[in-house]
Parts: sequence; structure tokens; C-alpha cells
Amino acid sequence: MTRKLHDIAKRAATRFGYPSTGSVLKGTWPVLDAAGNQALAITAVTITPTGDDDADDGLLAFLVIEVESLFRIDGVTLRLTDEGRLALSFPSRTSRRGTKHSLVRPRDQAARAAIERAIFAALGIREEAQR
Repeated sequence: MTRKLHDIAKRAATRFGYPSTGSVLKGTWPVLDAAGNQALAITAVTITPTGDDDADDGLLAFLVIEVESLFRIDGVTLRLTDEGRLALSFPSRTSRRGTKHSLVRPRDQAARAAIERAIFAALGIREEAQR
């Protein structure tokens, strides 16, 4: 199973076309609301690909996302799901009792999809995650 995940992760870089080396991408990538209006803009994305051991578990890269040139969200990860789709995971912390608490997260599934579209566009990913 580990070998299979490793092979899938290697093919993902080619299939989805995300950068294979650490890079800072600057630009303006709109995040659209349900009505198609720009809700906010992603102004930079830093991508740091992971090593083979992490890729074996579906973790492909760490991202730092800059929003509106005002603040950064660190600790976002680009992952390959068991179904072979790309997805973003947002940072959280775990309490001493083992409870996970989100540090930042999309408000709902529509917001998650809009944010993923903008970030995937910034990364030049040719195929977005299917929901």
C-alpha cells in the first residue's frame, strides 16, 4: 500500500502540474462568492514540496497563503486523497485531551471549494479537486 501511495504521489505532480520545487508565487487570484463576485484575493502562495516519506501518506506540499497582501495563513497542506483528488487541509492544534481545534478554516463547503479553486489556479494546477 505504501508503495502504491508513493507512486500516486509522484504521478500527482505531473498529472496536476503543481510546482515540484519550493517557490513563491505572487499575483492576484480571486476567491469568488456564490454569486460570482470577488470576496477576497489570494496575493501570494509559497509552496514547499514534502519528501517521499510524507508523500507516501498523501502529504504533497506545505503552503503559506497570503490574503489581500495583509496576512498569511501558514500550515496549509496540499494532499492527495485516497480517491486520487487534490485537497487542501487547514491548520489546527490538538489539545492535551486530544481534541482538534481549527486555527483557521473555510466557513462552509462552498467557501472551501472557492478557496481551493483560487489556490489551485495560483499553483497552476490543471485539474481542481472534484466535490
